[in-house]
Amino acid sequence: MCHSKENHAATLKGFRLPQSVQPVNYKLSLSPGLKVTSKVGDSEEVVYKFTGREVVKINVIESTDRIVLHASNLDIHDAYIVNKKGKRLDGTVTFDLENEFAIISFDTVISTGRWKLHTRFTGIHNTKLKGFYLSQWQDDVGGQHQIFTTQFESIDARQAFPCFDEPAMKATFDVQLIVDKNLVALSNGRDVKTEQLGAGKKLVTFARTPKMSTYLVAFSVGEFESSDPVWANGKEIRVWSIPGKQHMKSFALKVAKFGVEWYENFFDRPYFGGDKIDMIAIPDFAMGAMENTGLITYRDTALLIDESKASHSELERICEVVLHELDHQWNGNEVTMDDWNGLGLNESFATIMAYVAMNDMFPDWHVFNKFGVARAGAFALDSLKSTHAVEIPVSHPNDIQQFFDQITYEKGGSLLFQIIQYMGFDTFRHGMRIYMQRHALGNTMVSQLWDALEAGCKAEGNDTPVRAIMDAWWNTAGHPLVSVRQSDNPGAVIVSQNKFQFLPQGDKDTWPMMLHVRYKLSKLVGPSEIVEKKFLVNEGEMTLQLGNSLENESIEWVVVNAGGSGFYRVGYSDDLRHKLLADLQNLEVIERFNLVNDSWAAVRARSAGTMTTVEFLDLVKCFADETDANVWAVISGALSTIYRLTSGDQRQVFKLVVRELVRPVFDNLGWTPQEGESVHTRQLRGQLAGLLGTVASDMEIRQEAVVQFDNWKADRDSVDPNVVPALISILSHNGDKARFDEFLALADQAPSTQEKLRFLGALGNFRDGELYEEAIRLTLSGKIRSQDAPFILAGIIGSEHAGAGAWNFMRENWDKIVATYPDNAVPRMVSSCSALDTVELQAEVEEFFSTHKVKEGDMAVAQMLERLSVNVGLRVEETPRLAAYLANPVSAA
Repeated sequence: MCHSKENHAATLKGFRLPQSVQPVNYKLSLSPGLKVTSKVGDSEEVVYKFTGREVVKINVIESTDRIVLHASNLDIHDAYIVNKKGKRLDGTVTFDLENEFAIISFDTVISTGRWKLHTRFTGIHNTKLKGFYLSQWQDDVGGQHQIFTTQFESIDARQAFPCFDEPAMKATFDVQLIVDKNLVALSNGRDVKTEQLGAGKKLVTFARTPKMSTYLVAFSVGEFESSDPVWANGKEIRVWSIPGKQHMKSFALKVAKFGVEWYENFFDRPYFGGDKIDMIAIPDFAMGAMENTGLITYRDTALLIDESKASHSELERICEVVLHELDHQWNGNEVTMDDWNGLGLNESFATIMAYVAMNDMFPDWHVFNKFGVARAGAFALDSLKSTHAVEIPVSHPNDIQQFFDQITYEKGGSLLFQIIQYMGFDTFRHGMRIYMQRHALGNTMVSQLWDALEAGCKAEGNDTPVRAIMDAWWNTAGHPLVSVRQSDNPGAVIVSQNKFQFLPQGDKDTWPMMLHVRYKLSKLVGPSEIVEKKFLVNEGEMTLQLGNSLENESIEWVVVNAGGSGFYRVGYSDDLRHKLLADLQNLEVIERFNLVNDSWAAVRARSAGTMTTVEFLDLVKCFADETDANVWAVISGALSTIYRLTSGDQRQVFKLVVRELVRPVFDNLGWTPQEGESVHTRQLRGQLAGLLGTVASDMEIRQEAVVQFDNWKADRDSVDPNVVPALISILSHNGDKARFDEFLALADQAPSTQEKLRFLGALGNFRDGELYEEAIRLTLSGKIRSQDAPFILAGIIGSEHAGAGAWNFMRENWDKIVATYPDNAVPRMVSSCSALDTVELQAEVEEFFSTHKVKEGDMAVAQMLERLSVNVGLRVEETPRLAAYLANPVSAA
């Protein structure tokens, strides 16, 4: 027997576990949900605890007198080891709190070979949505119900049981859960045996898992209902939730069945995790979803949906998330990054593979146009000095969480998309099959992936230097601006590259650029033709010969980054840009999107030769006939930002500019969908209505929005779901106390989490000070789930009318916010402070965060402050220029 004790002196050198002891198998038995009530003054405090026992089969590689493993917020009551001959050695447990180590010391040296480590421990189900935590929900009559569930990625398995909590220290797991007999218990494996224990308890035993990392272990206990199963190549797939959600599970099931079959075909190998995949929606969940082998956990809004009531964006989101998590079952779970610096190896691939699979499932969705919108945020983040490379330097495990960002996901996915387009999809698939075969059930570094892809190229007779190209892109922060100008030869252009940054630092990084170029070639004899070519450019500047070297061919227009697969911005000389704008109908959607997005980035950049807001508005007017929702998404975002730079009479003129640009496109669509319309047309209708009813203050649109909203309340099927979010936005922007109270009631009565969040998220839009202040207070009232409240508060901080008030609220309630909100949500909330774009507020923000450290948020704070500087600079430089332009209605027309 032994007891555990804290010992601050027991700190080991470094944060990596010693490699002298390796886990082979965990036999884990847990009793969750043990209610403990204690008196605190005149009130009672209720906490829920869990107890556990484990037997870890270990392999001692080097003789040692101690075993070091991870444990956090656990009391370890005893620890001992037994060898094959039955020899027992009792250990003494001390804790290295900084590194979250449990150090089990022995009086004698442990010989090499197989041992079994026995421990007994207790812990508390926290409410911070990590480790083995507590989630609660309320039924229709006000009854409170508990769920005990897990979120272990990246380093929180150690909060549930003592373990070797590093990705490379893989083992198999035998899990047993002792739970109330009326509850459902789920884990990674199929439940293979249930025994009644008496006292209202049962013991559920689960099948052994495959060899996997600790962060992929999962268990969920609660009052769950299951869908009927669907089968995919012999694997049983179910969706679980709290009661009353059965009608919201069919879409995710359909996607999951497709996904399992698609990935098994793509990787040419079966799902490794067994014969079942459970997907469960948890009411309180900090992430979007988590790819635990065989038990994938989700936030409600990422799994459950009523297809008939959903907007297309909501369906896209669920499809993308489900396919993302399913890709992880191969890339991440079966073959795993060697350490957390390779997080991008997991997440970037799951990001792009979800889009590839989704494109095959729903070709009419044209999802790679949507991918352009998704990666725009990564472009913006990667334009900061405070960005990072996809391959991350992990100086301590506590830093890992802040790298779950758009660089790791969308930039990494974009870099992979770039090489896929260059090498060819079939070759890429061949390389991925080689990769999986070589490293099944193992751990890898990203260089091993590049080697496998290069092997795929060679097998296909393709000489693409994958490793040389990808090492440069993967390990370098930032991205290039490719400048394009006409050569003296009319059949050639000159391209050059410089690092693009909003606040230029003089960095001289260059990249091997995979340029996909499409151009219209005019000939002295014969008709013009559109031609495509690919170039690998390693120099800082290079002439691209597109026509012949004689002067009898000239370029009418040229698109660099044709098809939009390259992760770089393009800046055209004025003459080349004007030629493109004159022939927009020959550009693909993603090319038009990039033209607008790159131009808007040039406005935000603070360097010589960039575009002004006035020039940008002139460019946008060329898109008066644009009918794609993705292109309008970037236009709308830019117009909303410019709106904030205006005031007084100039703002009224700007509203007119927006109305004149947008209203004809909307009138072409009308309020009612037409038979045979594409999903993107339905999306566009909602986008434009929202823009007209808010930024443009179009009174006809506002009045009709009230009528449409009343129709929707009377009959949810009477209004296209893609328009409903716009109606809510318009009415909240122009609403009074009665409307505010109505939105609160509708949020409370909402049949889905998506609808509930639409109304809660709109509360901060109300212009009346008393109303938006009430919305701000609600974020800490306990009436909004802690997973959602920080994002609602962030939205209010980011608003023009209520931002300063929400900022003051955040400062005044900082300690409570940090104690209440999930750790990973606080940095995301803080990021919204970049919208406080006045010189005075900037000083307040900088002063506050100089003395208030954000857990898991050093990088997020640095990025927020840099963004804030960009936004303040934009306001200072562009407001006078914009005011002068808008003061002359003729020039603005």
